[in-house]
Amino acid sequence: MIMIKIIMNINSFWISSTPRTGSMWLYNITREILKLSKINVLPIKIPKSDRNFLEIFKKQSLIDQNNSNKYVFKIHQILKPNLPRSKILTTIRDPRDICISFKEFMKTDFDTALRAAKILLKYEKIYKTYNKEYLRFFRYENIENRSIETIFEIANFIGYEINYKDAEEISLKYNKKKVKNLIKKNDKNLLSKIKNKEEIDKSSIVYFSKDNYRSFDTNTGFQTNHISNRNSGDWKKSFSSKEIEILNFEFGDFISEYKF
Repeated sequence: MIMIKIIMNINSFWISSTPRTGSMWLYNITREILKLSKINVLPIKIPKSDRNFLEIFKKQSLIDQNNSNKYVFKIHQILKPNLPRSKILTTIRDPRDICISFKEFMKTDFDTALRAAKILLKYEKIYKTYNKEYLRFFRYENIENRSIETIFEIANFIGYEINYKDAEEISLKYNKKKVKNLIKKNDKNLLSKIKNKEEIDKSSIVYFSKDNYRSFDTNTGFQTNHISNRNSGDWKKSFSSKEIEILNFEFGDFISEYKF
């Protein structure tokens, strides 16, 4: 049983963070907490781009007066400090882990991944000036190692109270193994359709080129290779000594402040 304490005027929850920092998990957990309260969680079908989410916010949620409708958006952009009817959830992760995760997921080189990881510094610098009732930081290692406690923190911030059993069930639903199995199933279905030259729903694929594409789960937003086999700190195994030196130089102050 969930007890609702949310301020009814707030109907939009934004997951705004840099890529490869746990935003997809945070997005789905927020949606699950709302669903348990018999809330209409929108959009039902997960968009693939920031632009689509922004359009829904402008055209739907801003004017939606139905208190049973709540919107959850995921975006890789820094948002304004005064978005109407909104709260923002963002993430902090060791930028060295972001770098290797981005490098592998995007199939790019070290310099490109480094630039992507450095964007986190901009997010953190701007977002830490925002009102704490409006924006909350969540640490990636807590998502990874203290998922149930993090679920309680999310619920509290968005204005809902859940019991331990509910939090445990949500945590299990989105653990690495379950999500990997979901992605594996979607990948298999997509490859089968390609092999058999069947029609493919454009919403279920992220297409870059003939040889570079991913399955896309329209219920959760998870894509091919979204979940890696690495744990926090495994970046040490993936970079050369020179690259590690560069990473520690670029992120030294941030690493020290957040005790990574």
